[in-house]
Amino acid sequence: MPRPQLRRLAVLALLLAACSYDGSGLVSAGPPTSTSSASTTDETTTTTTTNTTAPPLTTSGPDLTTTGTTAPVDPTDDATTTDATTTTTTSTTDATTELSTSTSTGDETTGEPLPPLVDEGLLVRYFLDEAKDGQGPKHALDAAPEPLDLPLVYDKDAMNPVYAEQDDHRGLRWPMAGLHGRATLPVADTKVQTALQNRTAATLELVVEVDAVSLLGSRLLHVGRSFEMGHLTLRSSALDRLEFYWKGNNLAGVWSLDWSGLGRVVVHLVLDTGQPDPIHRVRLYIDGVAVADGMDFGLTHPNQNEAIAIPTDPNIPLYFALGNRGADGDRSFQGTLYYAAIYSNALSETQLQQNADILAGNDDAP
Repeated sequence: MPRPQLRRLAVLALLLAACSYDGSGLVSAGPPTSTSSASTTDETTTTTTTNTTAPPLTTSGPDLTTTGTTAPVDPTDDATTTDATTTTTTSTTDATTELSTSTSTGDETTGEPLPPLVDEGLLVRYFLDEAKDGQGPKHALDAAPEPLDLPLVYDKDAMNPVYAEQDDHRGLRWPMAGLHGRATLPVADTKVQTALQNRTAATLELVVEVDAVSLLGSRLLHVGRSFEMGHLTLRSSALDRLEFYWKGNNLAGVWSLDWSGLGRVVVHLVLDTGQPDPIHRVRLYIDGVAVADGMDFGLTHPNQNEAIAIPTDPNIPLYFALGNRGADGDRSFQGTLYYAAIYSNALSETQLQQNADILAGNDDAP
């Protein structure tokens, strides 16, 4: 056969190999294509990738196990495929950080959202959302493991505290400073006492709005006897001052605050006596931002590695209380306590900011 005919046959064979029959009597060049997109999230950027393979890649996603909970992962968010290779894309959202958290993606079996707050070291957590108003609930419920529900002591004559809701945030409200109502119980042999005893670190976490305080010292969160300042106590004796007491009557921290101008805020008190610098052993954060330490004549910083000590003498009971002292009250503030929690460790600044961002938006149970 002549060479030109051989070349034409070879070209025709190549064209036939490059074509596919689509079943309609028409032929099209190249393989059939399908277009799909997979998005990866880095908190700010969404990338769309074209998938040019016929069967989609199925994967269970990367292992996002942290020290607390395992974040459920959507398989479609982990990988994208190209012509003949697989490119794995790992999400850089909060679930991949080294924080111990509950996630807001929800429980895959129940569909219920999970609280996206840090769980590492959590002892107690009170959302204080048991009612929209009034004095109906008998306990402030603890959402942490092995719940420690706090009996509510109402002063019905002065109507304090009462459940109240403002701007979709529920909490316990006291109409005046120096009233008796409170949420409280003896602390001996509870998880608050046993888990904190001999620890060198703890974190107190509150969402609160303070309108007025007692000159005798209004308690926001109190662990201690009634006749002493407290063994783990946040209190305020003026609208421009917040104090932290521990070991009975030891003033371990004091800060200048303008309660009247703050409104509803997220408050973190971090105790970490392992810090080498005394000024860093007790720190205060408002809405995730560190507050400059104040000075006071009676201020004494904890010694390095000094441990928390909560007496257990049954003859002189101590109380754990929210919004007041324990046994005899009369140290309420005027305002609303929306949320309270205690951790048996010092939350990192990243964790503090994470919780502050969440609680600023929602301080009730998800």
